[in-house]
Amino acid sequence: MTFRILSLDGGGIRGVMPARMLQKVEKQLGSPLTKHFDLIAGTSTGSILAALIATGRNSKELLNLYLDKGLGIFPYTSLLSPERLPLIFQYGISAPKFSDEGLTKILKEELGNKKLSDVTPDPSKMMESLKLLVPSYDTITRNPVVFKSWRHDRWYADVPLWEVCVCSASAPTYFPAHLIEKNGKEYSLIDGGVCANNPVSCAVAESIKLLRDNTNQSLAEVLGQIKVLSIGTGDPATPIPWEQVRGWGLLEWGLRIADVFMDAPPDIHRYVAEQILGGKNNEDGLRYIRLQLPLKEPCLSMDDASPENLEELLKQTDAYIEKKQADLEKFLANW
Repeated sequence: MTFRILSLDGGGIRGVMPARMLQKVEKQLGSPLTKHFDLIAGTSTGSILAALIATGRNSKELLNLYLDKGLGIFPYTSLLSPERLPLIFQYGISAPKFSDEGLTKILKEELGNKKLSDVTPDPSKMMESLKLLVPSYDTITRNPVVFKSWRHDRWYADVPLWEVCVCSASAPTYFPAHLIEKNGKEYSLIDGGVCANNPVSCAVAESIKLLRDNTNQSLAEVLGQIKVLSIGTGDPATPIPWEQVRGWGLLEWGLRIADVFMDAPPDIHRYVAEQILGGKNNEDGLRYIRLQLPLKEPCLSMDDASPENLEELLKQTDAYIEKKQADLEKFLANW
């Protein structure tokens, strides 16, 4: 038995990159992605991709979401855009860069009335069903909220899938926090990237628990069954020199802190997952692969949905995939 995990990082409009990579994965597997994974974990833009896969969308539809509707989510790039004035009037000069109206509208169109629990409709048969995991963060309790489609006993079980994605994608400084009221309690939810922009360690930990709880196998046996495909949204290659950052204060960090928070955690979670899995290989071949390209200028922004930027992101992604093609084919050969 193999327990197959797909983990998808956050990264705003750069989600077009894993969408393109998933086209290559789906082509090699020869059938829709939803048939090839036991658990899909996604944060922020990765949660959107994960939810679409979980509801049966193919890789072309994933890519088209960014190409056709990216500007509906990120309609401008400048904080001084006149389109931002309503937000300034509502929240003041420190308002989020974007309204979440476009994001919400598009996710409702794509995911409809499906609930989180609809992904894994029968918890008694969850080991035979696809499972979805989406991290977010509650600013009231100051704790992560990890949405799990198989936990029908949790407060979030009947939350609409579109709303789960909004919670995970509400990046600080970019979008407002998202409020959910359930059973007389409020949850103020923001982007899961502040705690797990790369959700791979969350996915591995949950998989170990699921396998241990539902089989009589040892921990070593369980670890030997897990295979992980982890896909990032590009690793910014531009350093921030000490001479520059040493004098930063509230204003400078305020403008860059979201990007730093999104960039820093992925490697920590990758490290944890690799250490838990005990290495990358077993007798059946590769157990873990990480697809994460060094991102070059001018594509570092997470909110530039212009056709020119998307074209450049795809160009860099295609060049990276060509270099990794042999490794990916080897990894997926016994999937």
